[in-house]
Amino acid sequence: ISFNRRQVTSTVTSSAEDFYIGVSASGPVIIQMLDANTLSSGQTYIIKDEAGNANVHNITVKASGSQTIDGQSSIVLESPFASINLYSNGVDKFFIY
Repeated sequence: ISFNRRQVTSTVTSSAEDFYIGVSASGPVIIQMLDANTLSSGQTYIIKDEAGNANVHNITVKASGSQTIDGQSSIVLESPFASINLYSNGVDKFFIY
């Protein structure tokens, strides 16, 4: 099995086709999540600091509008090689697993 991987170097919006989002940036990056109600229940994302410099160039993962990620509007990755695994309820939330 192979899953879709997208490498990003600047601020982006996730897509329904993404599974892995690998961040390799030379500045702070924002990953804007799609509106959860446009996704299937259980849609999964793995966001990873592939460059190992999130301690210098933070990666912010933001939920859409008033939606949340484990009750927060955003999550910041700030450790080298940090990652976050998320899934959507397909309505209005993302959860970390």
